[in-house]
Amino acid sequence: MCRPARRARRRVSREELGRSTSSDRFGSYRFSNVPAGDYTLSVSYVGAPRLTRSISVAESGEIVVDLTVGENVRYLDNVLVVGSAAAQAGAINQQRASNALINVIDSDGLGNFPDTTVADSLSRVSGLSIETDQGEGRYVSIRGINTDLISSSINGVRTPSPEDRRGVLLDGVPSDLLDTIEVQKSLTPNVDGDSIGGVINLKTISAFDRDGRFIRAKIEGQYNEITEEISPKGTLTYSETFGDKLGVALSFNYQDLRIETHNNETGGWGEVDGADFLVPQAGTYFVPNDDYEMRWYDLTRTRYGFVGNLEYRATENTDLYLRTLFNQYEDDEVRNKFEFREFDEEIVSATPTSVSIRRGEVDAEVRVRKEVRKIQTIALGGDTRLDDWKFDYEASYAYAEEDDSDNHDVAFRSTPEQRNNTVGSITLDFSNLQTPIISGQALAFLLDPNNYELDAFEREFTTNEDTEFAGKLNISRDSLLMGTPVEWKGGLKYRTREKVRDVNLDVYEPGEVLSDYVASNTEVPGWRLPNFMPSWPSANLTRALRNTVTAADRDDAASAFESLSADYNIQEDILAAYGMGTFENGPLTVVAGVRVEQTNVDSRGNIFTEGDDPASVTPRTFSDDYTNVLPSLNVKYAFTDNIIGRAAYYGALVRPAFGEMAPVFVYNEDQDGAFVGNTILDPYEADNFDLSIEFYPTRLSVLSVGVFAKEIDNAIFPTTKTFDVVFGQTSIDLSEFGAGTVAVPSSLIVANPGDAPNQFEVDSYVNVGSSEVRGIEFNYVQNLGDLFPVLDGFLTSANLTLTDSESTLPDGRKVPFLKQSDTIWNIALGYEKGPWDLRVSANFRDDYLDELFGANIDRYTDDRTLVEASAKYTINDNFQVYLEGKNLTDAEEYYYHGNENRLSQYDEFGRSFVLGVRVTY
Repeated sequence: MCRPARRARRRVSREELGRSTSSDRFGSYRFSNVPAGDYTLSVSYVGAPRLTRSISVAESGEIVVDLTVGENVRYLDNVLVVGSAAAQAGAINQQRASNALINVIDSDGLGNFPDTTVADSLSRVSGLSIETDQGEGRYVSIRGINTDLISSSINGVRTPSPEDRRGVLLDGVPSDLLDTIEVQKSLTPNVDGDSIGGVINLKTISAFDRDGRFIRAKIEGQYNEITEEISPKGTLTYSETFGDKLGVALSFNYQDLRIETHNNETGGWGEVDGADFLVPQAGTYFVPNDDYEMRWYDLTRTRYGFVGNLEYRATENTDLYLRTLFNQYEDDEVRNKFEFREFDEEIVSATPTSVSIRRGEVDAEVRVRKEVRKIQTIALGGDTRLDDWKFDYEASYAYAEEDDSDNHDVAFRSTPEQRNNTVGSITLDFSNLQTPIISGQALAFLLDPNNYELDAFEREFTTNEDTEFAGKLNISRDSLLMGTPVEWKGGLKYRTREKVRDVNLDVYEPGEVLSDYVASNTEVPGWRLPNFMPSWPSANLTRALRNTVTAADRDDAASAFESLSADYNIQEDILAAYGMGTFENGPLTVVAGVRVEQTNVDSRGNIFTEGDDPASVTPRTFSDDYTNVLPSLNVKYAFTDNIIGRAAYYGALVRPAFGEMAPVFVYNEDQDGAFVGNTILDPYEADNFDLSIEFYPTRLSVLSVGVFAKEIDNAIFPTTKTFDVVFGQTSIDLSEFGAGTVAVPSSLIVANPGDAPNQFEVDSYVNVGSSEVRGIEFNYVQNLGDLFPVLDGFLTSANLTLTDSESTLPDGRKVPFLKQSDTIWNIALGYEKGPWDLRVSANFRDDYLDELFGANIDRYTDDRTLVEASAKYTINDNFQVYLEGKNLTDAEEYYYHGNENRLSQYDEFGRSFVLGVRVTY
């Protein structure tokens, strides 16, 4: 057994036997079943010279060799400082050494780019793209597979979701709390099998990644050109090793980020016939068929984070650990909305780029909300080695919560007088695709707050909780099989998870007028879009309604409907077992095995019809169990020292999202329709294939290309089905959604034999047939000084992913996979020499299908390019100052319906600049 003094991943070889292995994150590695004799031990680490040592193995067996790679190279944090590519060296080493297909972002890599969130950092990885919220990365897709079909973990502990879905928010966890982010794109049997796209593992700091005591503090301020304010952020990290036995690592993070977003959007588009206009005209026209609205978001996003890790080497053969993470994320938000309603009613005229309506009804609304999300993980475990046997074990707890109970939403509606002919019409001119123009005689009336009355005042007290307890045991043994070294490994894991959604909404209708809630009849300061955006209703003045509304003002029926219709409790238990072998035969490494997962689900929701008595709500329960067998094969072949080929296959599943399978049945009488959670949904099942080759031509460089394919069965899509209710019919068969037979609502009963059928519309989710995702990835990293000495200090990196996909909906329509971009690329150029470290990068994400509305009107997210840069100056070994620029081209976020001429949503966030200092001891 060899234990290098400096701890970083290295490739270790016994040259006479043609055998190699890689050290773990603590620098430990081991060769078993080595015959007695003399050998040459070599250690290589990208970015450092190869180290060799002659050793002798006696008949007695075990020897210990201590090695230090890069003894004469200064250390900063946990990586060798070898010019401009310290972080990239760490990432390349880990990716090269892995027996699975992975991508790695090293801790210094997180600092090299101006990233606040994990999602933003991941956007730079080959094949990954992100969805944003208020300009920050929130959800991640891997190779076109959306966030609900991938998994995330913190130190190997599955991360729960604070929302009513499986996809995990990655904007809440600050990147400063992490040491490494690893994306595993091909699964091995010892990894949870419920991920089609891959696994994102967030690894926090370890004291044994460094020697002795380490202290780092970062303080920075971020300025945004829209808010015109400076947002503070600070991180303090401490770690210390006590001898070679005990390691303690602590990290604290705080950020108070001011965000302001300027937005306009439509609720949808549809085709209207000119013959139906108030002034009939020829032709048909696509126009907004719901609303046009402007929104102003003013929020403070506060993050608190803590990592506490304790590691103890109890004996020479046993290591124990306690790893904890706590993160709290608060959105303190004010949102003003000015909404022009129902553009497909009372149409006066239309052109291909405009529509005029007489109706002109407007809602002026303000929402004041403080949403708190928490994520917490605790893992207690260790590993023990007894001769050729190794045991690792862990018990873990994970909890996520979303608390949306400190808020109010108040809407005022323009009074009926705006329909008077003397008031006139309004026109929406959408010849400017992203920012339409409102005009017309009615605007003067609609921009006067004296012409509005309160429509509704709502208080919400909603929580989502996601709790998981897990325990696992893995056993491995080194042996020889016909002279071939083999590591046999098997294990058991049990996970029990509870998801609880508790919605409580109070709806009030007090008699109020808007003019009492106007602080200033002015436009929102600094408003960037062309139409006038009033600053009323006032968030502060409407807050008083929380204390003045009474029980007599409460709409009990609406409150009960909104509260009980969405509640559910889901208990999910998973028992998994696996067996695998890692076979090494010279340049060939094969990891093969199978994983079996058994799932048991017990769920409870409500059957509720609008107007029902809340005291007599009918519960709906469902139980299910199923078993999945998931084979896996990963092959790695070293053609030469510099060329590595990989091939992989793995089976995977993803269980239905909680909101899709929740046993709820909700009938809305106003809409003659119902939402039904489909309790009999099958999980996604996928066969995943990868083939790639990697070339390491020079020091600190890699060129790789890979192809991948995913064959997916039972993909889940939303669906709407219409049932005809005929005379004499008293029930409707909804067994295809797991709801059995339900009574026809009284409002839909056909009274007479000759009457036309009434229609009952059901929204739910269904499994569809086969879906396909195929693509190719290119990745290139190069230290330019290796090619041209005159460019010493320059480093460039680029990656490109091309993807294509297809799914067939229940109606036969073919669409791309949700959230899948056809093209994703990243390019970066860096320079580090002497005290300067300069970076500039660009990230492109193609458009993707965001939400299904119907043929030609589905919602898409438009393509987007982000350009960012950073400059760092190292004063000495302890002090560094840095300047970063985010969204330097002021790129907006744009969504459209069907084609780019039909606005769905347009957001502007502005540029941001960060100035900070880092102190290290």
